[in-house]
Amino acid sequence: MPAKMSVSEPLPPLTVTIADQSYPSDNWSLGGFQLTGVPGLSVGDVVSGTLKVDDGDAFAFTASVVRKDAGAGTLGFQFQELTPQAMTRLDRALARRLSPRRRV
Repeated sequence: MPAKMSVSEPLPPLTVTIADQSYPSDNWSLGGFQLTGVPGLSVGDVVSGTLKVDDGDAFAFTASVVRKDAGAGTLGFQFQELTPQAMTRLDRALARRLSPRRRV
């Protein structure tokens, strides 16, 4: 029987800080993230802040709001500026999550 591939780890937590307020991300990717409960922002707004993966080092970013679901209270952000170190950290976290684990 051939081995099956599976996701080996859950997505590591990403904490985003905007205007001195920290928010756990609902989900994230190399392109951006989703937050719940961030007041006062609309589609098109640009924010700067810091992000941390797994309570590691904080990295600066700039992102724009690209989606707002008022009913769910969520905002989707797309990275506009991200340091090379932050991109490397996010990439490594995703690679670790997606590394194949063999199951029989």
